[in-house]
Amino acid sequence: MKICMLLMNEFVQDLRVQKEAISLIDDNQDVIIIALKDEHTKRVESRYGISIFRMGVSSRWLPKNYLFWFIKYAEYLIRSIMAGVKVSPQAVHSHDLNTLLIGWVLKKIRRIPLVYDSHELYIDRISNPIVYRFWRTLESYLIKQTDRTYAENVSRSQVLERRYKVSGILPLRNCQHLNINPKNDLLRKIYHIPATQKIILYQGLVTKLRGVDFLIEMMNYLPAKKYCLVIIGPGDFVDEAKKIIKQNATQNIHIVGNVALEKLPLYTSSADLGISLIQNVNKNHYYALSNKIFEYLSSGLPIVFSNFPEMKRVIEEEQVGYVVDETNMQEASQAVRKILEDPVLYKKMVTRAYKCVEEKYNWDMEVKDLQNFYKKIEKSA
Repeated sequence: MKICMLLMNEFVQDLRVQKEAISLIDDNQDVIIIALKDEHTKRVESRYGISIFRMGVSSRWLPKNYLFWFIKYAEYLIRSIMAGVKVSPQAVHSHDLNTLLIGWVLKKIRRIPLVYDSHELYIDRISNPIVYRFWRTLESYLIKQTDRTYAENVSRSQVLERRYKVSGILPLRNCQHLNINPKNDLLRKIYHIPATQKIILYQGLVTKLRGVDFLIEMMNYLPAKKYCLVIIGPGDFVDEAKKIIKQNATQNIHIVGNVALEKLPLYTSSADLGISLIQNVNKNHYYALSNKIFEYLSSGLPIVFSNFPEMKRVIEEEQVGYVVDETNMQEASQAVRKILEDPVLYKKMVTRAYKCVEEKYNWDMEVKDLQNFYKKIEKSA
């Protein structure tokens, strides 16, 4: 069965889309992805058995504002629809709201099922009221035209159901593949961190919205000889973070920068605790279930996260760490110490982390409903 996935980015490192596509290919489906082209990407490419076709947008040179964005979007929409018709799919799969209109048009033209895969609470990230109204109106109508809708977690499913008075939206959490990462000393060797100093790890985008400035502040509440913070990832706060560390002559904070995805688990599993204090700037953040949770747990790390509904659900149900006020660094530091200064508690949390990934929070289990849905479509075709 030929499935056409629609994506409004260049599909370079979109792991959720890649995992879904590979899982469907492993289940004997044929997956084609229509994505956006820039100067750094190929127009046609094959990766992991996925056929990738990228659409160039000739109006991309226009200024970056909402008026010109709609012109660019209209061009991309037309080009993607034409490409989608040309590949003759038996089903269309729209990743996020910005491709849902394209998917709906293809559904009508080809008379095929439409799957809406909502990665974010898209409209809750928009501040412009006119743009917000446009996307909300669009989503309100189109979500009722889909044959299946997935959201990134339970809370986001419920938000969409309440907002648009629909039912049956299913969670498709962004878990990791079942891959238990054994402990190692990579970070200790690279940064000459002594065994007496515990490693607190943050990995992900290095921005203020992800609370990295608060993490640096948190280290003021922890004894420097006993704790260090390692920050892994790219972002617009990296240079500023380095300046703060240099100005304060801080010796126990290490900024690694970006790490290749295939090497990242080695870094993760060499830490002692994983942390992320994403900030509550909108509903999309508040109802997020960070994939960092699953990255940390797969490496046997107890965790400290922002006290948001989905993070709290996983952490408290599985007893693998604590949730805290994402702006209270004294509370965050106390949670860190409570875990790392109690060897018995720490050992229990490590065991539970590995166990919950093996038994519950892994991609191989999470993707089953998606695979079964497409099998059902194929049988009824």
